[in-house]
Amino acid sequence: MVLLSVDFSNLHTILESLYNEMMPLCEDMLDVAKGLAGLGALFYVAVRVWQSLARAEPIDVYPLLRPFAIGICIMLFPTLVLGTMNTVLSPIVQGTHRMLEGQTMDMHQYREQKDRLEREAMLRNPETAYLVSDEEFDRQPGRARMVDRCHGNPHGHVYGSGHVQSGKVYP
Repeated sequence: MVLLSVDFSNLHTILESLYNEMMPLCEDMLDVAKGLAGLGALFYVAVRVWQSLARAEPIDVYPLLRPFAIGICIMLFPTLVLGTMNTVLSPIVQGTHRMLEGQTMDMHQYREQKDRLEREAMLRNPETAYLVSDEEFDRQPGRARMVDRCHGNPHGHVYGSGHVQSGKVYP
């Protein structure tokens, strides 16, 4: 699947699709990590037991369990670590997404209400009514004179690169 051809609505969907696409691609690296973790734990325990036997000390079992706990976390990383994180954080993501949608809908309603109120206020004011209404713009008293000046009357208007006034051209 090409990432650029998909229309994403928010960052969460981008990250979720990236996670779903990348996990199968990372299986080989996870297998190598599991093998290295197993060998590392085995060598660590072997060295610690050999040191205890060489010093004629009793073997302490609890410190030897730590590498196996880390190895189990590495072996079960997709299900134990990522699965737990996704399960714990999923309600938070869904709750914040619902809050975002609610606020976005409120903002759209407020924007529409603000635009409508601004339009009504401008229509009530005769000085600004022509800015929002075509009918009010057409009723402007000076509009006919402006149209005449623009369509052939050379007095007081800009033509090309210079200013024409009373038949004289000013750059």
